[in-house]
Amino acid sequence: MQIALFVSSSDAVQPGWLLTFLRSISPSQIREMRTNLAKYSRHFLYSHPAQPLGPEDLVWRMMAGKLVNIKLHTRRSQRVVKESRSLCTCDCRRANLTSPGGEGI
Repeated sequence: MQIALFVSSSDAVQPGWLLTFLRSISPSQIREMRTNLAKYSRHFLYSHPAQPLGPEDLVWRMMAGKLVNIKLHTRRSQRVVKESRSLCTCDCRRANLTSPGGEGI
């Protein structure tokens, strides 16, 4: 399902590129995008005030959920001491210098 075209800004500013690109789209592709847009346009209609489970309500809910993680990440990064992530404090890097009998390896 396609309802939009995406182009890079660096391509779009090249003289004549955008016009050539748009002309290369077949009429059947345009009809398909128009049909898809008409079919799904209700998902892009915004109302004021926001309706429950409407597009703007869902966007605000998603942003609120991300905000919690952003705040958590910010607080964690403020607690981390510089260079502490490179120090391993687990047993995986400590050499086992003694055997169970007390003898060296």
